Amino acid sequence: MQSGSVLSPWAMATDAVSYSRRLAKKLGCPDDYGKNSVIVDCLRQKAAKELVSVNFKVPNHLTSLGPTVDGIVIPSDPSTLMAEYNSLYGNYDLMFGVTKVEYYRFTKNDERNGIDTQRRDKILRTLVRNLFTFHLQEIYLTVSNEYTDWTQSTVEASSIFQSVTDLLSDSTVVAPSVKAGQLHSRLQRNTYFYTFLYATEQGNYPANIGCVQGEDLAYVFGAPLVSGMQLGFFTSSYNKAEVMLSETVMNFWANFAKHG
Repeated sequence: MQSGSVLSPWAMATDAVSYSRRLAKKLGCPDDYGKNSVIVDCLRQKAAKELVSVNFKVPNHLTSLGPTVDGIVIPSDPSTLMAEYNSLYGNYDLMFGVTKVEYYRFTKNDERNGIDTQRRDKILRTLVRNLFTFHLQEIYLTVSNEYTDWTQSTVEASSIFQSVTDLLSDSTVVAPSVKAGQLHSRLQRNTYFYTFLYATEQGNYPANIGCVQGEDLAYVFGAPLVSGMQLGFFTSSYNKAEVMLSETVMNFWANFAKHG
């Protein structure tokens, strides 16, 4: 598992029925609650381009249409299923990991100038409001305290930018991934956790930020091994150390798949 687990807030759709009816309505299909099969039949007649052209305003960090606890494919809450001693989750060894920066929805201006306290507070309040139901103010104050560097007499905008990046990465990817790993390790299977920290020299992000989610994929799929060529959407220029790193990562992944 790379950069996420089913326990991430965005991994499961909690209001998919509502969004699917809105989708049907926008595409001219019946949205009568008593005619589910009619809605499905109508949506199946639509072209893929039509289906993905509909944009929903989805709260930050959540998902509109995605995996749902339906009682059949996903019979119960994933955290409950993953904790059961005889669960499918415990049938396999697990390697899971994260990058240095798992959440990055920022602009070039943010990178250069940082983030002020007012915007940080807005981002944090939105996160808490969308992920929790009770004790919102207490959670907000606790998280704000945890991600404030109290050793500094003055807080720089660049420092706030870094702390917000850490906060969003931890809450939406890292912590849920670690929890998934802990649940797995209790099932007496081999559980391995890695962090991928290397930032590509000529990557898409400033090197001082660290490895951003998705940058690790180039090394897993071997993009540096064909340096000078464009492999998919990856950058096309890598140095010798990055070629060696990719070979190492590919060996790690293949050896785990083959030998555990």
